[in-house]
Amino acid sequence: MRYHVGIGCSFGTPDHNVHKLLAEELDATFINLSRGGRGNFRTYTELLFWIGANQNKLKDTTFSIGWSGIYRNDVVQDVESHKNAFKWTRWRADREDDTAKHLPIKMNVVLDHYVRFITNIIATQNLLANSNCKYVMYNAIDTFVNRSEFSNDQKIHLTVLEKQINQERFFSYKSSQLSFIAENRYFLDPTPWNIIKKITNWPSDDSQYPVKDAHPSVEGNRKWADQVWEFCLSNKLF
Repeated sequence: MRYHVGIGCSFGTPDHNVHKLLAEELDATFINLSRGGRGNFRTYTELLFWIGANQNKLKDTTFSIGWSGIYRNDVVQDVESHKNAFKWTRWRADREDDTAKHLPIKMNVVLDHYVRFITNIIATQNLLANSNCKYVMYNAIDTFVNRSEFSNDQKIHLTVLEKQINQERFFSYKSSQLSFIAENRYFLDPTPWNIIKKITNWPSDDSQYPVKDAHPSVEGNRKWADQVWEFCLSNKLF
C-alpha cells in the first residue's frame, strides 16, 4: 500500500484539492490532514504527530504541504471530551482581533510573523528529511511581505534564514496558489462582492479579492496541481 499525506488550510479540504490530485498521480491512498482556517504551526505540529504515530507507514508515504497565511496564529484549546487530544483554534494578526489588540507595542508584526513562517518551513523540512520522507511544498495562500520597512540587518538575517529553505522541494516559493487563482480568475465563485458587505461579513477567510468565494475552482486546483506535479517530476521528488 502506498500513501500520500496532504496538509494545509481550507484550500486542501474540497474533494478536488491539490493534495488529492497529487495522490492520484502517485496512485496512492490519500490521507488528508488539512483543516479550514488553520495556520502553519498546526501544520508542523500535526505532521510531527502523524510521523511519530505512523512509523510503520513512512517508507511507503509521500507528503505535500500547502502553506497557509502567515498571520494565522494556531492555538491548542481545551476540549470537554477525550476524543480529540488537540483541538485547534486561532487568532489573526491581520484582522480586528482581541488578542491582536494586546500585542507588545514594540512588536514588528510583519517581521515577527514572517520569521515564524520561515522557521515552520525549515522545521518541517528537517522533520521530513530526518525521517527519510519524500515531499513537496508550496504556498497555498500568499506569504509575500514587503521588506521596505525592514532594516539592513533584518534583511540580512532573513536572507540567512531563507537560504536554509530547500528550494528544490518548494514549488514557486515567491508565489502562491491564491495569487495564481486571482491572476487567472479561477475563483470558486467569481461573483463580485459588494465592498461594504465584504468588510462587515467576510464570505470566506481569505477574501482580500472582491469576489464571493476566492477559494480555487475545480479548474484552478487542477491547473495548480499540474504545475506542482511537473515540478515534482523535474526534480525527481517522488
